[in-house]
Amino acid sequence: MRRKVKLSRILILILIPILIVSGSVYVIYMLFTQEESVIEEKSYYDLNLFSLENGLMTYKDSSYKVSTGIDVSSHNGAVDWAAVKTDGIEFAMLRIGYRGAQEGILHEDEYFNTNIQQAIQNHLKVGAYFFSSAISAEEIDEEVDLVLNKIKGYKIQMPVVYDMEEFDQGGRIDDLSLEQRTKLALRFCKKIKEAGYQPMIYGNMTWLYQNYDFERISKYPIWLASYTTSCPMEDKFDIWQYSNKGQVNGIEGDVDMNIYLQKK
Repeated sequence: MRRKVKLSRILILILIPILIVSGSVYVIYMLFTQEESVIEEKSYYDLNLFSLENGLMTYKDSSYKVSTGIDVSSHNGAVDWAAVKTDGIEFAMLRIGYRGAQEGILHEDEYFNTNIQQAIQNHLKVGAYFFSSAISAEEIDEEVDLVLNKIKGYKIQMPVVYDMEEFDQGGRIDDLSLEQRTKLALRFCKKIKEAGYQPMIYGNMTWLYQNYDFERISKYPIWLASYTTSCPMEDKFDIWQYSNKGQVNGIEGDVDMNIYLQKK
């Protein structure tokens, strides 16, 4: 009898640690699986609410004001802004100029003055962008000075945008590091904001995420370029350039189409 009791105690002493270890493993497993099920990556917008209607992108959420716009440069030639307005376009982003990809010389867009005057006269909201290939803080300051000089005296209701992109033939910005590109973009935006305008940064998915420190630049509004009917970006953006093949009365040929989202 005594031997049986002793054997039972031994079995209990063996089983208790096993049960404790098994229980601990189970608890840890449940914690991790529950955490995985609770923590889900969510997009800033409900991407299912974007849709094309009559060729125009919309976002069906009553808590947002949605506007349709275009962006133009000298490549679009002369624009009949009255016809553009009548066709339902609410805003226009106008190119001020660019810095040459190879030689780094500043160039003003020959149509900017006419575009901004006539767009405003026809009651479109206007913003502006500069196509940068700056490689130093001094060149950013030079670009900002040009931008501010060109928009001075006009009612700018839309953002003033920093646009740096990869050149098809390569160029002077190719050797910049991610850190250098990020600092240049942030410097441009900081100076635009200090001048009293709303800064913004333009780019496609690859450029925004691989050529900038996105976490740092996203403190400013983002203008996404992605020519697709399905929005690919889960982070916040304010303007989405969803097509470069738009057809708008008053513009000969294709034009870039944009949707602007504002929280009410």
